[in-house]
Amino acid sequence: MPQLTISKETYKVTKGNIENVFKSASQERIAETRKWYSDAQKFTEELSLKFNNQLSSNKIAGVIAALSPRNEWNRNKFDAEQICKEFLSNKYYQLNLFGYHFLLNSKVCTFHANKSKAIQILLSDDSKIETILKGNKLINFYRCIIGDSEAICIDGHAFNIAANRVTSLAEVPPISDKNYKIIANLYRETKNFINKEYNLNLKTYQIQSVTWNKYKHINNK
Repeated sequence: MPQLTISKETYKVTKGNIENVFKSASQERIAETRKWYSDAQKFTEELSLKFNNQLSSNKIAGVIAALSPRNEWNRNKFDAEQICKEFLSNKYYQLNLFGYHFLLNSKVCTFHANKSKAIQILLSDDSKIETILKGNKLINFYRCIIGDSEAICIDGHAFNIAANRVTSLAEVPPISDKNYKIIANLYRETKNFINKEYNLNLKTYQIQSVTWNKYKHINNK
């Protein structure tokens, strides 16, 4: 049973806590929410086609990840589509630094720094996406959306699930690289246990998406 000490507070994170949230979900809900990331990937591919492949689905996934903090999912997708549309329709990629700053006036429901990351991703090569995103949560969220089955997104809700806590996201403690790895491995171990116990074949990010959605539903988050 890992114990994490963060800012002098101790948190016990366990496979049992994650499993308890998982098994509280109905079969129908599991079937629906296990597809969360594949549905997100499909959205990026369809949006790329809508833009006549002027932006890759990976780049769109990077923009979504950049705009995700404290952003409700449907609004997150809307913001990503709008900022990509404005970027292409006004040919900002042909402009100088002034054009870059002008684009930052686009209204999105996240922090200014994250909006800046989204613009930097649009202006850069796809190989730079993870370098621009930075941070375990954003990089892994991006990887999950593009279909990396080894990735696992540990956000505030995922942390609370593992620690059996219910708080606002503002009350979630900062998660260091070391603690991120501990919690990520805990989700992987839980995935192995659940697959064996319930005769399933889920990926780690599917365990996270199922429990994340159930946690939000139960706690109205």
